[in-house]
Amino acid sequence: MAEWRRWLRLLFVAGGILLAYFLVPVTNDLDSSVVARGVGAVLVLTLLAVAVVRQLVLHLDQTKARIDGLIITVMTVAVVFSFVFYALAVHVPDQFADLETRLDSLYFVGASMATIGYGDVHAKGQLARGLVLVLMVFNVVFVGTAVALMSSQIKRVASTRVAERHQNEGPR
Repeated sequence: MAEWRRWLRLLFVAGGILLAYFLVPVTNDLDSSVVARGVGAVLVLTLLAVAVVRQLVLHLDQTKARIDGLIITVMTVAVVFSFVFYALAVHVPDQFADLETRLDSLYFVGASMATIGYGDVHAKGQLARGLVLVLMVFNVVFVGTAVALMSSQIKRVASTRVAERHQNEGPR
């Protein structure tokens, strides 16, 4: 498969995940815009499901797709946690400090997953703290897996290139 198609597919899935995140309504009010956003979110989520299944099939055939799958998995989990944190902040406002928008939530999850933790947005309530602990466990497991997988992929590519270079140079 052409490399540009792989990157295009990855960008499509990542963009779809973010689009779904910003489309899914979180309000208790039911008006036409909420219904339209809900329908749009269901449509985007359906397309994402198809893309994820396609990614799984490609994963079986291509080693490069494994890293793509890992990127999509980590991004999906980040967006799901962002959505849960935002919905919790909307419906139970005392659970988080300074988490007011979807972007605040995405920022908080990104900082948490990168283990930066600026402290400007933070969990205050017990439910929020429990959910952040789940995110921390995910970080330890998947970030470790991601580092190991990418490291082995880099070593494999480097070894292949060195072997090809030695083969092309021939005996001296």
